[in-house]
Amino acid sequence: MYSPSRLFVTVSLCVLLYSPILSRGQSSKKSDVFNHLAKQSDAISYSVFNGQSAPAKELLTLLERQARWDEEAGPLNPSGLRLRFEMIDEQVTPGGGVAERYRVFVEGAPENKVFAFEFWPMDKPLSVDPRDIYVNAQGLLMIHKPKPEQETSFKAAGDEFDILLTTDSAEPMRYLLSSMDGQLKVFGTLVPRPVVSEDKGCRLEARVAQPGASAVLIIADGFPAKARIPLVLESEGVIESGILDTNADGHAVMADFPYVPGKAQGVFRASAEGPNCIPTVVLPWGAATHAAPKAQQP
Repeated sequence: MYSPSRLFVTVSLCVLLYSPILSRGQSSKKSDVFNHLAKQSDAISYSVFNGQSAPAKELLTLLERQARWDEEAGPLNPSGLRLRFEMIDEQVTPGGGVAERYRVFVEGAPENKVFAFEFWPMDKPLSVDPRDIYVNAQGLLMIHKPKPEQETSFKAAGDEFDILLTTDSAEPMRYLLSSMDGQLKVFGTLVPRPVVSEDKGCRLEARVAQPGASAVLIIADGFPAKARIPLVLESEGVIESGILDTNADGHAVMADFPYVPGKAQGVFRASAEGPNCIPTVVLPWGAATHAAPKAQQP
């Protein structure tokens, strides 16, 4: 049954609800977002396995944008607001799969603004939901101005803005909430089925960055600050070593391309060695429809 408050995005099948970008006057705003991201860094650090050619600069720039998505708001988000996703339930899709339904919060967002909600799958352009979005005093996203009795509500069935999402393992969906007056932008990423390893306070995540996991983001947190963390990468018996350079928060991101010449699919493994921890993540890559990495610009 159709719900007017629902955004339904199917990532694994690449079936998306698109609305005319120009109808909301959002095209220039989206360009501003990605131009800002591009100015922060020329490209992300990366690793490839022996025998694989270097990735195109365009693809590396795209992966850099993915990696920095949650961090980039600058003067348009001085309070560092973030989107938060709360799972409501699971629903069976027409194809027999399972989709997760989430409500969305942005605690601290002003109630006197009207917002647009945009979404960015890993391999599609940024797209915008056609409805006006509002928030209540709890930061709950709603499809109309909150009624007096809804101001302090943490849920509002039928009136809250929710998203219904199906993804494969480790697939992210990125979101952007923008005020219509152009004064505030709030970013967020949702990975319903993350591939994560935690060991003694260290955390390592493998996040799909291109279809078939032909490109993967390796995300490290909880490691020593300003450190060089040894990284061991393995794909179908081929082993490479690398270095994760953490920032002042012990966070680091790099890209890897699991493809091994002569193989159409396989298993990728990454291990990061901290002083007292060695988290390891494992992620299948490739498929019958596997293709070489291809950049899809937002």
